[in-house]
Amino acid sequence: MLWHNQAMSLQKIALIDIGSNSMRLEIVAIRGGDFWTVARYKSSARIASGMYPSLLITPEAIERACQALGEFRRRIGLHQAEEVRCVATSAVRDAKNRDEVLQRLSASLSGEVEVLSGEQEGRYSCLGVQNGFDQPDALVFDIGGGSAELIDLRDNRPRKILTLPLGAVRLSEMFFENRGRPTPAEWKKMERFITTTLEESGLFDRPFPALIGVGGTARQLARISQKIRSYPFFPDIHHYEIPAREVARITKRTGRRLTPEQARTFNIGADRADILPAGLAVISTITSLSGAPILTFSHYGLRQGLFMEFYHKANAIEEGPVGRATLRRLTRRYGRIRDSKPLRETLHELLKLLLPASLQSGRLLLLCDMMGTLALLPVFHNPSPNTRELWDLLLHGDLPGLSQRDRLLCGLILCQTEDRTGRAKKKAHPYLRHLTKEDLRLLGLLSPLLGLARDILLSSGGEEAALSYRAPVLRVMPHDLEESDESLSLLSTESREIGLGHPLSVQWFSEPKSRLKD
Repeated sequence: MLWHNQAMSLQKIALIDIGSNSMRLEIVAIRGGDFWTVARYKSSARIASGMYPSLLITPEAIERACQALGEFRRRIGLHQAEEVRCVATSAVRDAKNRDEVLQRLSASLSGEVEVLSGEQEGRYSCLGVQNGFDQPDALVFDIGGGSAELIDLRDNRPRKILTLPLGAVRLSEMFFENRGRPTPAEWKKMERFITTTLEESGLFDRPFPALIGVGGTARQLARISQKIRSYPFFPDIHHYEIPAREVARITKRTGRRLTPEQARTFNIGADRADILPAGLAVISTITSLSGAPILTFSHYGLRQGLFMEFYHKANAIEEGPVGRATLRRLTRRYGRIRDSKPLRETLHELLKLLLPASLQSGRLLLLCDMMGTLALLPVFHNPSPNTRELWDLLLHGDLPGLSQRDRLLCGLILCQTEDRTGRAKKKAHPYLRHLTKEDLRLLGLLSPLLGLARDILLSSGGEEAALSYRAPVLRVMPHDLEESDESLSLLSTESREIGLGHPLSVQWFSEPKSRLKD
């Protein structure tokens, strides 16, 4: 039988960001409450090249941008996107020949090109970050080619948005005669300008608990760090973290001494290598002034903010943490929400019974939700368990709100739970070296806990069982019975090690004999 549901029809939106250094096209698909990125394209048009300090965009730069927009227009037609939104930022906003530039760009796109103010650009970047993180209080920065946007985020609202003349292209052309090889005197002069501009902004009147970086320069810094550490998520940088002290170290190592050989080693493209030193200097100074101990990177910025504005108008947004909203979307995409509910709730119940309240952190609860959702998820329409596809989803999937540490830990837990043969492995999993001591402790606790939760559900035919814990004994009973029921029949008792510091004795009970006869 053929049927059609208008609410579940597929819609595509194309988002174009005309940045000072790069131009990017992102095509996002929406079906019902779910959305995913269909394609991403980039052009190194460098529209701001040669425009400082005159603030005139050169004819050559305009021509490069027009060619890029023409190519984007053809790709949009190929993907049959119903909605198109094109925005221009700092370079076009500041250009003295702005009207001429907009006329040429609009003609090449066959559509409107919207110029964002500095505050609008900051708000969209902030909205993009908020839809990828659960971080209500932070300093968010976006280092572009022409300007830097800094957003003071408090209680999930931008308290202050600043646009400062600290773009990587602008600084390189203002201070360096040879952009890729600044002299020590040029570097010191630029550093003084950056520090003075930031200190006089009035933004750094308090230490920030979190620092989140957005934009091309921040992405490149994250990937340099990942290359140095041989990090498994390279080149995906969303939720990647580095200590504040490492920012200064990388800036010193690859800043004004960045050689072509280093650029190739760190996969720094030609369109980024000559302006990267200036961009790293800005990030290093922001990190130092912010007082934040960790710099976290966000893949979601301006374009994600533009999309989420469109998506919010068309869909009712589910309240709650971003990570749990992502898990709900995954469940709807690959299966049914109700399928994973018994496993998730059993894991939560075990945590509540076995661990003291002081250890039941929000992160631990989210990890249980991840395990409970992914353990039974038929990813890519293959039968579960499907470890290879789950690893691909966890390492490279678009998963807002789920940090790389949690995705790595969840993948290792699922692998260990699936491999229950008891055979000794010759080598430890290579990703274990990227876990912290806290992560290793959680791995030792959650992996056997997931195995126990699965066994509990198997014993009760997929329904939630009734659990009772009096240290060190856990009693597992049919779901509609109570511990006081004297007719319970003890089936077996076993000892399990689940990282509590003492063995857990598990008693399995069956239905009362009278009920079994009925």
